[in-house]
Amino acid sequence: MIEVEHLPVVDVHCHPFLERGAVTAEAFTDLTAFGGGSRQYLEAGGVAWSEEVRDELQRIKRSTLYFKRMILDLARFFDVEPSVDTVVAARNAAVADNYPGYVSRLYGDARLETLVFDFGFPLPMLDVERVRGELPVEVVPVFRIEPLIADLLKADIGWSEFRRRYDETIANALTTQGFRGVKSIIAYRTGLDISPLSRTPDQGLQALDAIRRGLGGGSMKKLRDHLLCRALELCMDHDVLIQIHTGMGDFEVNLLLCRPAYLMDLLRFPAYRACRVLLVHTGYPYHREAAYIANVLPRVYCDLSEGIPFAGNAAWDIVRGVLAMAPLNKVCYGSDGYALPEINYTSAKLGKQAVAAVLRELVSDGMLSQSDADAAAAMILAGNARELYRLG
Repeated sequence: MIEVEHLPVVDVHCHPFLERGAVTAEAFTDLTAFGGGSRQYLEAGGVAWSEEVRDELQRIKRSTLYFKRMILDLARFFDVEPSVDTVVAARNAAVADNYPGYVSRLYGDARLETLVFDFGFPLPMLDVERVRGELPVEVVPVFRIEPLIADLLKADIGWSEFRRRYDETIANALTTQGFRGVKSIIAYRTGLDISPLSRTPDQGLQALDAIRRGLGGGSMKKLRDHLLCRALELCMDHDVLIQIHTGMGDFEVNLLLCRPAYLMDLLRFPAYRACRVLLVHTGYPYHREAAYIANVLPRVYCDLSEGIPFAGNAAWDIVRGVLAMAPLNKVCYGSDGYALPEINYTSAKLGKQAVAAVLRELVSDGMLSQSDADAAAAMILAGNARELYRLG
């Protein structure tokens, strides 16, 4: 029997949020449900917004296994009937009474103790200290490079100044602003097929010059590839981890070019072998690729986020597939939670359940001893993340 209820949890990848107060059942669904589209997505495609369309999206969002699981978890927490309206009413009452106290009880029920936040979403970036002040858990900030790139592209500057500002902003975030790592969503922009030869400064100069002159020829990809290489170098300089988005995302992601396997040439290139890299989302649905890379490249790790919780009962398949190849000390729990604290909560509950179930299978199959499985549960849920981020 693998006991995990008492184990602390570090959520190694999620996004910051501030108190929103009471929300309607419709707003709660929109804020917490993954997938199903949005008003902006449909309107951009020429679909007129109407009450009928709104109801359609609500039905889609509430029909996912993940959302139904979250309502069940919250109903048990509040000891109410498992309906959206009843759960949201209980949630709003708790928030109105004492928001920090509510979050403390909620996270205490899951033993969720630390949140590693990618502050690059939402934008404009939330204030780190304000987020810390509202949440009764340890908050660890990570710096996303894409908003910085977007700001620099808007500035009327040449390559030398662009490169200087890029380097100095990241270095300042890591040395004086308390950020504990760097994050890239280049998978959303130009994909993960990145040549290690993109590291040459001439590529950055030539790409930016082509962009400024309105030329095509893949100049934006060349610039982003170069800047990711530079981010890897800065992470090594400051001895911090870099998170790289792989696999699933929202409708914007190119699911073909976000496969972790595309990163192999870059991450095994000699200049980058010393960099600690976390493959965020384990590349789900390509999670077995991420597990293999974590096996063969000593400083590459993977997390379980987004697939857990948003893929629902695929959580068992994700954990099973990752542990088939990735070393036990290179797998971290994560959620990709955002907007409201309830996402992180139900993800932690689901993550614990899936990890315990798969480890029990491994003990039953003679792959692990009971003590090895107990140790693995503690490492995956918190220990590995604490070591990676040197959280003490």
